[in-house]
Amino acid sequence: MFNKKKKIVIDSISSVLGESTQLNGRLKFSGTLRIDGSVEGEIASDSREGVNNTLIIGEKALINGDIHVETVINSGRIIGNVFAIHRVALHDPGQVIGDVQTAELTVEEGVIFNGRCAMVS
Repeated sequence: MFNKKKKIVIDSISSVLGESTQLNGRLKFSGTLRIDGSVEGEIASDSREGVNNTLIIGEKALINGDIHVETVINSGRIIGNVFAIHRVALHDPGQVIGDVQTAELTVEEGVIFNGRCAMVS
């Protein structure tokens, strides 16, 4: 039961915010977005039928704000609430300081998660 590992397959990354990028405000995207810099504000995906919008947060990234997307893969630091329709995957050395609401949650050893989790379908 606990040995099953589902791999998240990413076909291609649509956009990248590099390590030296700092963004303040609301960020809306479609497709797959990788963030290695810092974002202060809300991140949301464009919910279109048949599109699985994925947010990848790199190890050096800092997100300070709420996230509303389909899938989140986090190795960085999130200070805020995460609302993911399909899945949240937290990888070491990732941190989440806030609540998570999702259908599926995976947490690797070494991750810091300080908040509540609500599993919804």
